[in-house]
Amino acid sequence: MSGTQDRIFVSIAVSKPDGGLAFLPGAIKASERMAAWARAHGYISLLINDNLFAEVTTDLLRTKIAEAIEKVTDRTALRRLIVFFAGHGAALGIDDQNWMLSNWDKRPTEAVKISSLQRMLEYYGPEQVTIIGDACQEFSARFMDVIGSAILDKTDENRRDFELDRFFPVDAGSQAFMIKAKGEKEAFCLFTEVMLDALEGDAPEKYFETIDGSRHITSQTLARYLKDNLAAEAGKYGVRMDPRPHPGFYTDRVYYSAPPPSGPGTPPEAVLAGNEAKPSDALGEAATPRRRLVAKVNLTALKNAGNHLPALAEKHREVDAYLAAAGEEVRDHFETGCGICFTGTTVGEVRASRGWLSQDYLPPNWYRLELSDEHNPLLWADILVNLADGSIASACVVQNFITALHSYENGAVNVLHRPLFSHYGEGGDVIEMLGKMQAGLLTEEQIVDAAADLRWGKHRVLTMGAIVAQFYDSIRDTKGLRSIAAFYAEHQQPIPLDVVLFGGGKLYAKDGDLFADIPATEARPPRSQTEQQRRYTFEATPEVTQHPVAGRIPWMRQAWGAIETADCDTSAETWRALALSALPHLGTGPFSQVRREGRDALFALAGVTSNSEDPAPLMAHD
Repeated sequence: MSGTQDRIFVSIAVSKPDGGLAFLPGAIKASERMAAWARAHGYISLLINDNLFAEVTTDLLRTKIAEAIEKVTDRTALRRLIVFFAGHGAALGIDDQNWMLSNWDKRPTEAVKISSLQRMLEYYGPEQVTIIGDACQEFSARFMDVIGSAILDKTDENRRDFELDRFFPVDAGSQAFMIKAKGEKEAFCLFTEVMLDALEGDAPEKYFETIDGSRHITSQTLARYLKDNLAAEAGKYGVRMDPRPHPGFYTDRVYYSAPPPSGPGTPPEAVLAGNEAKPSDALGEAATPRRRLVAKVNLTALKNAGNHLPALAEKHREVDAYLAAAGEEVRDHFETGCGICFTGTTVGEVRASRGWLSQDYLPPNWYRLELSDEHNPLLWADILVNLADGSIASACVVQNFITALHSYENGAVNVLHRPLFSHYGEGGDVIEMLGKMQAGLLTEEQIVDAAADLRWGKHRVLTMGAIVAQFYDSIRDTKGLRSIAAFYAEHQQPIPLDVVLFGGGKLYAKDGDLFADIPATEARPPRSQTEQQRRYTFEATPEVTQHPVAGRIPWMRQAWGAIETADCDTSAETWRALALSALPHLGTGPFSQVRREGRDALFALAGVTSNSEDPAPLMAHD
């Protein structure tokens, strides 16, 4: 690794957030230790925590990070950017994670939305990005109003892909743990300390990779070390932590280089990682490597291992509810070629962004939709419906498909699209996989395979494409997103808006509709045995221009976070502004809905009049 100052390490900790969250003094130590390691290894080390600053806010992070990047890019390329966070976190969906900043409870944007930050960094040109989060990923109702922020502002630069490493202590829905201080032992964050064992060169020999005759801890061996050791260390405290590393570097993969063996002519202070900085050059005492005496520190974490069981049972109940909603009876056809059926709790007024909704000779919750040409498979309409709690949900109805929207008593909704005349049980195994994915019950490898399986049926159950896009977004697989978009075009179907928002293409607007340009993709090696059996997951796809996009409203909640970072032509900027005005009113649940006060903003985005006294609420106006 070069000593050139072309690498930045941002070390963030929030130990005293508002909203009644627990005080985490170990987060401060974690941020100091990681910042010290970075400085000792030649990084520009940026330490930001609520010990050094009164509050850690989005404005503070934006200013400090942008300044650091500008200082590097004014003279050279930014080779690597590492962002580390210690504190409270939450998961709101598939890889939809937020890190809570000081004022998260006062303002819903005061959190780091990891997926949005990753997308925004594509406008800043780093060659490599590492995201390290020592935070929980719990599903909790208290965080459902959190929107989060991409932190950085969008630049005028073109987007550029980067290599991405991600290291998280737990999977979605799980807790990470801090060990409280006892006696002379300071509080520490377990995941950070285990990671530092490898980063400081204290890992066993089998975790070193020999490159050009030298021994290194690399992206891949660090991931293996975490997988092999974090669970065992956590078990000594009676807690469960199964790490989720995702190594994605393939050029410079080195994080730590072992000093050369001592011998004649070798200085006592061997050079670390190819540069002249030594541990003593860093942030004082925090820079001194130390081994954790795990067995000598008493457990003071919040929960023991047994407390994970109710959470697991709750996840399985979520899957059962998802399957029950998918199994509700809906119509298998409408003579107009498309329509929507509502199941679950009672719904109120229903409106469409175009076409003609009618209920003649249909049960109360079934609506046929007549679009301008029932033989055109590229036609669609956004449907908006008032729910019992006063919120407004949306779903995109596509020609030749029946849309089913299930409303739960807790206010959340579930949306599925099936082709005309399909059996109600079609794709049951795939639907179960979707439920498990949303509940956080799949490992990273299982999600890769699930994405391959789901893509097989995405043209039969359109919702699948939007859900798979979330996974590809989390690992910034833009080729995967563009491949999905290209296959929709090949099948003469409109591309779900979410796929394009996450990076699948560039948005254009014309006469109220959205269109997308999709870049061509090259073939890549399959990532799993399942992918190897499905060539469509890794083969090349052609360029697509000005293809219709389905919906003006994002299909799922997670895609709203991609509006700010989406690649939009000037013609689509008005659409973006309307979408951003509705964003602060998002409701709970995985699919799109807004709270009562967001009604007008959502209707404006869809292009529908919001006058509730309209004498013909079922009539949609073009």
